[in-house]
Amino acid sequence: MTPPTILLIAREPLLPGAEAEYDRIETETAGLAATLRCPHPYLALKPLSGAKNEIWWLNGFDSPRQVDWVGEAYTANEAWSAALKKNQERKAPLTGKPIEQLADLEPRADSEPWRAGLARYVVFAVNPMEHLSGSHVFKGRDGARHEILMANTRADAERVARGKDVVVLEAVPRWSFPAKEWIDGSPELWKAAPR
Repeated sequence: MTPPTILLIAREPLLPGAEAEYDRIETETAGLAATLRCPHPYLALKPLSGAKNEIWWLNGFDSPRQVDWVGEAYTANEAWSAALKKNQERKAPLTGKPIEQLADLEPRADSEPWRAGLARYVVFAVNPMEHLSGSHVFKGRDGARHEILMANTRADAERVARGKDVVVLEAVPRWSFPAKEWIDGSPELWKAAPR
């Protein structure tokens, strides 16, 4: 898989005591995404380090046109849009204001293969003091520099993170809507995900 040229990074703060109801709502939303044919895959991630009271979401796009197309497709799919809106309203009392940012890929020769949706763990650094070797670099529209590495095991992710100001995240398949290539490339990770 090639990295997206544009990455939507969303962080959703979770209020204390909201975890169980949030889990119910997001699990239901992912099931509805599969049933109602959500037009674009998305990946949910939970932090294992750093601020653990927030959920991260990643959506990759190949071009500005695809960003526009996905927005139009969401609007055109009235059943999915209505279900998503209803569940966003249900979870509003459980969360703080989400932080969303578009970031553009800055290709680097040393980047490892892009495996978001295939690897269980993601190491994420914002404006790191030193470059994470092998990472994919995305420049946020606000100027922030995002460096992303993927790892198959928690031990590998924590080894990369050791001594650095990074967040280790774990994919949450039951809250995600996987692309077909994610399922085909990592069936063990996605075996419990809604389809």
